[in-house]
Amino acid sequence: MKRNIALILAIVLVTLALVGCGQKTDDAPTELRPVTFVFPRTLEVLEDTPFWAAKVLGYFEEEGLDVNFEQAFGTTDLRMVATGQAEFACPGPSFTLAAIEEGVPVKVVMAYDAINIWGMCVLTNGPIQSFDDMIDAQAKHGRRLTVALGDASWEMLVVPTLIAAGINPDEDLEFVVAGEGRFIQVAEGNIDMLFSWPGEAWQLMGQNFDFIYIDGNDVLQTVSNSIITNLDLIENEPEVVAGFVRALAKGMYFTQYNFEAAAAVSTNQFPAIDITWNAAVGVQEGRAYQMFGPKGGQLEAQMLDNIGWNWENKWDLVMDSAVESEIISAPIPLDRVFTNEFIDSTWDRAAVRADADNFDIESARSRYALD
Repeated sequence: MKRNIALILAIVLVTLALVGCGQKTDDAPTELRPVTFVFPRTLEVLEDTPFWAAKVLGYFEEEGLDVNFEQAFGTTDLRMVATGQAEFACPGPSFTLAAIEEGVPVKVVMAYDAINIWGMCVLTNGPIQSFDDMIDAQAKHGRRLTVALGDASWEMLVVPTLIAAGINPDEDLEFVVAGEGRFIQVAEGNIDMLFSWPGEAWQLMGQNFDFIYIDGNDVLQTVSNSIITNLDLIENEPEVVAGFVRALAKGMYFTQYNFEAAAAVSTNQFPAIDITWNAAVGVQEGRAYQMFGPKGGQLEAQMLDNIGWNWENKWDLVMDSAVESEIISAPIPLDRVFTNEFIDSTWDRAAVRADADNFDIESARSRYALD
């Protein structure tokens, strides 16, 4: 695994040397600062509501930002941010830590997923119903179990969770790169399990895929994807970083506060996704679970009071699991990994609640069957 990571990060460093961190080719003044955010997979999903809410409700524009969304796979999103081709991305912590260890000039500026989101979707009536069913797979099932990935690099995201669950990834599992249609391969029984996360799993189940979700947060309570930017932007345009973080925090709060308004925002962006209204609302519940933890729990209260805050104890656990999984060779000082300097809790939450309460839900809801 270390050889694969080293190769990926060598490409990042070479590209960085050629492009130059943070360089812009167009110095023409604009009213709004153009900003690119890169998602680590396809754009056409219903779980990215906080970003779309920040755009549609004008929260980014209020900060002087014109935000464009792009998609990437593997570590392309991280490489784009490191080389100044994009300003922000949201990679998994394994990618971020491996990059920082290799000297890639990026840093986490905001927490996004407050829990460990990496789990598995499996068939409802299949032989695998828990992490325990994956342990000693060859003895139990006569072979290694197959896991569908969207990209080969995704393996390193889920390995710490598997190890925490007592699974030996080399002995028990075989990872299969199945691309964007990977969930179909699992649904048809060609691959045993789908590497997934709550937001995606809730959507797939809402689209009548006969899956249950095995939750990685049950065995390893870390954090997952966080917002990164490059060190050049932090040093030279901190107002851009602060504005992006503040606007996204409002979008996160909007999503958590009113699931139906959140569903209206996301379905308005992607009306062709075939789903019922209740399932679209359920996707937003999954998104809120990823951002704030279980509903009504202590973590949710803590995160709502400090939206976007990076917690040292969570990152310590991430670090320990990354070392144990040989993703990094040694712990990295946390001040190299993240900063909370851009987290602002003074914005007007009542105004965001009013935006959600007044959002046109009915016109979106009317396009869908209820169940």
